Amino acid sequence: MTRLAGKVALVTGASDGIGAGIARRFGAEGAAVIVHHTDDPAGAARVVADIVWRGGRAIAVQGDIAHWPDIRRLFEETVATFGTLDILVNNARASRPGRRTAMSEREYRRQTELQSEATVFGAMLLCQEAIRLFGARGGSIINLTTLGRSSLAPAISADAAPDAAIDAMTRGLSRAFGAHNIRVNCIAPGVMGPQEPAAIDVLDGRAVNRQFIALPSLGMTSAKDTVARLAVSLACDDAVPGTGERSVPVSGCL
Repeated sequence: MTRLAGKVALVTGASDGIGAGIARRFGAEGAAVIVHHTDDPAGAARVVADIVWRGGRAIAVQGDIAHWPDIRRLFEETVATFGTLDILVNNARASRPGRRTAMSEREYRRQTELQSEATVFGAMLLCQEAIRLFGARGGSIINLTTLGRSSLAPAISADAAPDAAIDAMTRGLSRAFGAHNIRVNCIAPGVMGPQEPAAIDVLDGRAVNRQFIALPSLGMTSAKDTVARLAVSLACDDAVPGTGERSVPVSGCL
C-alpha cells in the first residue's frame, strides 16, 4: 500500500484516537508523517514507533495550535526534517470535560471560547502556513469536525459554532485555492464511543452538497479505521474530481 508514497503529511492531534489512526494509515500508505500532539508525548511516541516499525518515516512534534509561535515551530520542524509538506489534517481540538446537554452560561461561554481559539483560529493559521508550503505543486487539506449539525449529536454542543466555522472555512479555501491544485475537504466522524452509533459526514468544499453515511453496525475501532481510509482517499492526488461539480464519492472511498 503506497498510495501516498513520496508525500509528507502533518496530522494534528495525532497522539491517540482518530488522529492516531489517520497518522498510522498515512504511514502505511507511504507518507512521511509529522505526529503532532499538545501534551501527550508518550502517545505520540507510540504512534511514531508504530509507523517506523512498519518501515515508514515519522516524527513527533509538540505544540499548542492556539499559539502562533508553536504553529510556526511545527512547520519549521516539518521542513527541517522532510523538506516540504503535501498534506495537512486538522484534527486537534481544545480539551473539554465531555459534552452535556445542559450547561450554565459561564460553562457554555468558556467552552465556546476554548473551541473557537484552539479549533478555528488554530486551523486557520495551520491552513495558511500549509498553503504557503504547498506552493505551485498544490496539496491537500482535510479538516475534521463533529456531527454538531446532525441528529446523531447532542442537541446543545459547544462544538457547533466552531464546526460551522470550519465548514465555512473549508468552502472558502477550496473556492479560493482550487485553481492552484489545492483540495480542501471536511470529514465529520461523529460520536464514536463503544456503545454509540458511528457516522461519517463528508463535505467537499468545492460543492454545495455533502455526502452523509451512517454506520450503525460498526464498532469504535472499525469506524476509526474507516475514517482513516477515507482520509487517505481524499489525500490522494487522483481521488477527488478536479472540477468541483460533484461531491466526494464516498462509496468509492470506503
